[in-house]
Amino acid sequence: MKHQLPYCEIEQLSENVFEITPKEGTIVDRNNLDDLHCFWNKLRSKPFGLLVNCENQFSRSFEGSRDMGKHPLTKKIAFLCSEDDRHSKRQLDLTQQIKKMDGHFWNHKVFSDRNEAIEWLTPQQVMS
Repeated sequence: MKHQLPYCEIEQLSENVFEITPKEGTIVDRNNLDDLHCFWNKLRSKPFGLLVNCENQFSRSFEGSRDMGKHPLTKKIAFLCSEDDRHSKRQLDLTQQIKKMDGHFWNHKVFSDRNEAIEWLTPQQVMS
């Protein structure tokens, strides 16, 4: 199932994994994230993983970088970017630095392989 927001497209990949693709030229700021948090509050009641697809060029404000993935139900966030996309790499480097300062870096990871990212996001079943 796909959802359209003014600044992104969200696709549910599995029961607990969603892919978000910011639209070309979007600036992810505090207002976008507030709107996104309201969207998650209406859609979800259980934890989920988030794949941010960086195929389009977008930017983030300081608050956007700091607060991305901070919704209480977001357990992990994977950034998918091409290895040769310098713009995405710079944006992700900035995000990682801000997350380290803020103490929320442990649940974020950068990938160039989509399948690896989805596998990392997928909750592991515990065998009893």
